[in-house]
Amino acid sequence: MTVRAALQLPAMRRGLPEVVAGEHHLGRPLRWVHAGEVLNMASLLKGGELLLTTGMGLQSGEVEQRKFIAELADREVAALAIELGGTFDVVPGALVSEAHARGLPLIVLRREVAFVEITELLHREIVNRQFMVMRRSDELHRRFTGLVLEGAGIPDVLTVLAETISNPVILEKDGHGVLYHATHHAASSEVLAAWQAASQQIPLAPERYAIAVPAAENERWGRLGALALDSPLDELDRVAIERAVELVALTLLRNRQEEVLAVRERGNFFAELASGELSESEAWRRAEQLGFGRRATRLLALAVLRAPAVANTPTGQDDLAWALVWRDVRRELSTVGIPALIGARAGGHVVLLVLGFDDEQQRADLADRVATLIETTGERHIRARNAALVAVAGAVRGWSDVSEQLELALTTAEAAATGPQKRWHDATRADLDRLLWSLRDQDALGTFVHDCLAPLVEHDRQRAAKLLPSLEAYCAHGGRKAETARVLHLERQSLYHRLKRIETLLGEDLSDDDTVLALHFALRARAYVDTDTRVVN
Repeated sequence: MTVRAALQLPAMRRGLPEVVAGEHHLGRPLRWVHAGEVLNMASLLKGGELLLTTGMGLQSGEVEQRKFIAELADREVAALAIELGGTFDVVPGALVSEAHARGLPLIVLRREVAFVEITELLHREIVNRQFMVMRRSDELHRRFTGLVLEGAGIPDVLTVLAETISNPVILEKDGHGVLYHATHHAASSEVLAAWQAASQQIPLAPERYAIAVPAAENERWGRLGALALDSPLDELDRVAIERAVELVALTLLRNRQEEVLAVRERGNFFAELASGELSESEAWRRAEQLGFGRRATRLLALAVLRAPAVANTPTGQDDLAWALVWRDVRRELSTVGIPALIGARAGGHVVLLVLGFDDEQQRADLADRVATLIETTGERHIRARNAALVAVAGAVRGWSDVSEQLELALTTAEAAATGPQKRWHDATRADLDRLLWSLRDQDALGTFVHDCLAPLVEHDRQRAAKLLPSLEAYCAHGGRKAETARVLHLERQSLYHRLKRIETLLGEDLSDDDTVLALHFALRARAYVDTDTRVVN
């Protein structure tokens, strides 16, 4: 109930009401109605009331009249109605000017009307409206809850909400923008443009009503809002949005808990394997309970790390987004009959996988399939290409051997984080990056890198024209100058000049195979040692 709506009711209309001040504030909600004649009425009110008076207590003068209006405004009274003919034939100018200044709706009743009729009618209307809102709230709660219990997702809830309020609704996630919207009549492009305009508080943008969507631990996940684009928004619409927010928040929280906890629980299983607490039969039983679909004759261990380029991005740090990656990978593998367990270690940055298969010859094909799945689902949920590093260990016949293979895969993945990019890294092959990773804390390795490259690193640190990339390309192509020049997009004479400068700085002959081998090894090792030779190219 608003002041404007109250003025349209029969009991008020019989008094011939006229708004003489505060006409722009008639949309204020009306909580209650009160009648009184004392000068200190404001102290008896709580705010949101329509105050009815004949003005008997307002004959003391202009100063007291202005103070009376100011106190009502400070108390946030909804409106003041003065009946003329008893105390005043014309409403005093001080009351009108102060009400204008304070934005308080001031109404004069030009005919006598029983205040009890107004209060009874308005109280009945207010209570009826409150009851109607409560009933509508319960109806919407049952409807939305029924949708969720029937398996409907958040898009379904928002579609029903848009139909209920006859307006578009928008779900935003903090830091990500609009994640989903449901239209009513207006087209999507119009809805999104109007939402942006309303968010930026552009004049004449459609009215919007937005509520925070809570997350766990008293944090805010985002917000759910509606736009008055197809019809006005009223109190019942606001109730509908509030009810929908409750279901959206619960659904988001439930999904986060289900997916993240499921991944963590399988990670706990792998930790138990590593501790040697589980027998082979017990391990099989636990694996099946955790969703390992069938008893394959071979088990393949993999380790996955978040790629350094995305690990510190907002989505790269989002455990739920990664949980959705692993959910989708597991579902895709299940559809082709490949049993899989996917578990995260504490912190979630390391994910271990165990896959079941029967033919040893399938190992490479299976590794390719999983790496591709991780890449595509990572693009979908993490919004980045090559979001993860995948390392694949050897196939074993039982769970008692899986833990060792998982550790091997993990070591390989950690070493790969600073090495060249590959679709997946084979932990069963002799690998230079893994060797360098294992030697990274050895002083001898750091000394070797420093002795080989220090003059060149110092040169690049002081000059814009870098020589290290040219040496890296030359070593990577086995000292073949034509290929090196082509990769660097240089004329041969320019490359020859650079190589001569490198030889001078290092005091080495780049035509010597052993020299090139040593420099190539130092360049590869440079990524793994913590020395002053590490610079960004």
